[in-house]
Amino acid sequence: MLTLLSALTTADDPTVTVATTYIDVHTGPGKGYPIFHIVEKDEAITLEKRRTDWIKITTRRGKTGWIHADSLANTFDGNGQAPDIRAPSREDYGERRWELGFAGGDFDGADSLGLNLGFRFTEHLTADLRLGQNTGQFSDSRIASVGLMHQPFPDWWVSPYFRLGTGQIRIQPSATLVEAEDREDNLFQTSLGAYVYLTRRFFLRLEMTQHQILTSRDTNEEVNEWQLGFNVYF
Repeated sequence: MLTLLSALTTADDPTVTVATTYIDVHTGPGKGYPIFHIVEKDEAITLEKRRTDWIKITTRRGKTGWIHADSLANTFDGNGQAPDIRAPSREDYGERRWELGFAGGDFDGADSLGLNLGFRFTEHLTADLRLGQNTGQFSDSRIASVGLMHQPFPDWWVSPYFRLGTGQIRIQPSATLVEAEDREDNLFQTSLGAYVYLTRRFFLRLEMTQHQILTSRDTNEEVNEWQLGFNVYF
């Protein structure tokens, strides 16, 4: 066993040995993924990468899966010690694929609230879906849009980005103040913003968006929106 451990620890990825009865291996990085394999006591596993609280591993039989980071307390390395696994940090940002965010701000004098869900498919590009609710004195509005965000410097603590989006806005005038029908219009969005790393997997997000609303009138409308919010990646 010591000879095997010595050979494995010379590889690029660290190797540990299971010290408890067994460790469950999931098909993906989350408890919602099914358990498809069990690593038994005294079996060596290779640690490949970390995604939030989950570690991707490969067994000596070549099976690849995910174990929870807490499971490493029940393993030991080549020195007979439990491996020291750090908490997720800014360096793990490049490994994240999904992000969820909430934000609030000002939509041309109205109070705005927003929810966004994004999927990062390359180091610099993220596709997202956004829903917004704006509450004003004379009218309320809802916005649904999809967009593509470019982040040129994803590793910076303050990371700027540029986003283009398109969607639809539904405007509902206040019945007690204005006699007008609800209307739906298409829109284009141009956004400039920045992520500010806070701690673990949390980011502060500051953004300015210009909405180009394509109305049925002779002229279109331009509305500027400022938002401040928080995003979590997973």
